[in-house]
Amino acid sequence: MTPKTKTLIATAVFFVFAVLFFIPVTIPHKLVFPVASIFVASLFLTPWQICAALFFSALGDWFGTCGNFLAQMGAFAAGHVFYIWFFVKRYFTKVEHDRKLTARAKGYLAMLGVCLAGLLTVVFTKIVPSVPAGVERIGVSVYAVIISTMLLAGMLQRSSLYALGAVLFVFSDFILAWNRFVEPVPGRDYLVLVTYFLAQWLLFVRSTPYRITSLRPFRF
Repeated sequence: MTPKTKTLIATAVFFVFAVLFFIPVTIPHKLVFPVASIFVASLFLTPWQICAALFFSALGDWFGTCGNFLAQMGAFAAGHVFYIWFFVKRYFTKVEHDRKLTARAKGYLAMLGVCLAGLLTVVFTKIVPSVPAGVERIGVSVYAVIISTMLLAGMLQRSSLYALGAVLFVFSDFILAWNRFVEPVPGRDYLVLVTYFLAQWLLFVRSTPYRITSLRPFRF
């Protein structure tokens, strides 16, 4: 079986489980199934850091279904650390030596820096003060820094799929945090979980040997 076939089968299974989550049937821990399915596929298709990131993400989903927010956040933080590990390694082996610091690149980096600064400003002025003081507030603060680092690393990969996956992941967690600590967000389940599922799938499929050739490379 070729990597393309394996990736397409894993994708089909993933989206079946993702759609199943939104169908109103009671299945214990069904939130775990989509990411757990691509974790299993990643054992045969992706670098080990991606496997570890997907494992901890699935573990975070499981803790989420159990209502343990701190454990959920800790598991996802570990997953992001492995995503960062993969991105940093890939940057210095495949991206950095091929990148010229042109005016366009400088503009992109400046824009990225401004966006990250704005994101962290909102997080630390609006969300973090609303988190109960103590371990939970510290955890949310640390998590915000870790996921922002993941976003930065993903945006430096010169890959549309990695960049979009990182952005969707941050968007999903931002909506989740805003809904939990600041005020209810209409359509929260769809905003959080549709973007989350897409983010995980994009990061998975881009790290497999299969390439989606219809998308133009993301250059800066």
